[in-house]
Amino acid sequence: MAGFLAFLGLLLGPGVSSHEVLDLDLGKAVRLAMEKNLEIVNSMLDVEASGAEERSALGRFLPSLSMGISQSIHDRSRMVLSGTRGLVKTNRSYSLNLGLNYNIFNGFKDISSLKAAKLLREASELTYERTKEEVALIVVQRYLACLKAEKLVDIARQAMERSKVQLERTELMFKLGSVPQADVIKQRVQFGREKLKLLQAKMEYQSSLAELLYVLGVEAEGRRVRLEDVQELGGNVEMDFEEAFRTALERRKDILALKKALEAARYELKAAKGALLPTIDASVSYGFWDVSLPRSFRDIDRTDNISFGIALRVPIFQRLQARSAVAEAEINLRKLENQLKDVERKVALEIRTRLMELKMSKENIELARENLRAAEEDLRLAEERYRLGAGILLDRIMASLQRREAEADYVDARYSYILSKVRLEGAMGMLELPGLQGRR
Repeated sequence: MAGFLAFLGLLLGPGVSSHEVLDLDLGKAVRLAMEKNLEIVNSMLDVEASGAEERSALGRFLPSLSMGISQSIHDRSRMVLSGTRGLVKTNRSYSLNLGLNYNIFNGFKDISSLKAAKLLREASELTYERTKEEVALIVVQRYLACLKAEKLVDIARQAMERSKVQLERTELMFKLGSVPQADVIKQRVQFGREKLKLLQAKMEYQSSLAELLYVLGVEAEGRRVRLEDVQELGGNVEMDFEEAFRTALERRKDILALKKALEAARYELKAAKGALLPTIDASVSYGFWDVSLPRSFRDIDRTDNISFGIALRVPIFQRLQARSAVAEAEINLRKLENQLKDVERKVALEIRTRLMELKMSKENIELARENLRAAEEDLRLAEERYRLGAGILLDRIMASLQRREAEADYVDARYSYILSKVRLEGAMGMLELPGLQGRR
């Protein structure tokens, strides 16, 4: 019984009470996605990882400090000269070593690596922002699909109610002898078709709602959702292809991120070439060794030592490792250059497609509005002719079907126009939506 009630609630959709009601407008939906969508969460983790890489590259400019303490025990005792006690017989020795090393020059490898890491961190931040925009576009698409499905439910319900009224009226006219029984049967068939259409519309609404809640990271089970309609969305994006494409190259964050990655690859190539140059290191070390533990600072002073050094290392043969790293960096650079060209071509195609979609959707909404007015008038005349006996039932049924289809076409055209504007803005990198500026 519980399963049947759950299925019934799924079909009845917005009109059925549930344990929890989620009121959503587009801004709240986008904010939920910014907080809970896993693509955005993972992109933010990439930003944190790139920040750690940058700190690691910065750390290479700091000196390294090491310390070692050891005690050695031999299997036999022997006579050993101690720096503090003279000649002693023991099988033990103690040592302490402190070393400070600093790289003075390594072929500009560290500075190049730091600049590359900084650029890659900036690229990951831009990628994170682009990921938010892409998720927001998906939210808009599914939110509008939900609104459209909800409107189609209303349209199907109204069509069913009109058909029910017409059936009751036809049955009354049959009882009065004004129409044949065949008209009653035809109207009953039409009423059944409208009920089936309503059931299909409700199922489509539930499917669209589940897809919306999924991208928001919200559990769909046990929830009712109230959606606020979107009257207008997107600004004035009337421009030609050249202007739109130029705007995309300047503002799209995925393109800017790729340019940052390309610049980072050039620095990575410099860092790889730096491994072929000599390196200079400076060091300071402090050491203590004796066969007995010191009893005072004077004992330490007698046995410790401090040394300073500068080392020059010239790479002669590195088992082809450095030159292989240079070749790999050059290949990576060429791949990124080709990737940037390919992305720019894809963006150009997307801009052309979105401009065409916007133009067509703008024309469609005007045509759909005119068709709806004509269908409403046609239905009114068909009902009037049938009531006066000057028309046939089939004309009235066809007019009712055309009215329902015209309403559905107008709803589809309206939301398609809104979506086409938002998609064009997203393609140009100009997307501005309520709730998009989520906190990091």
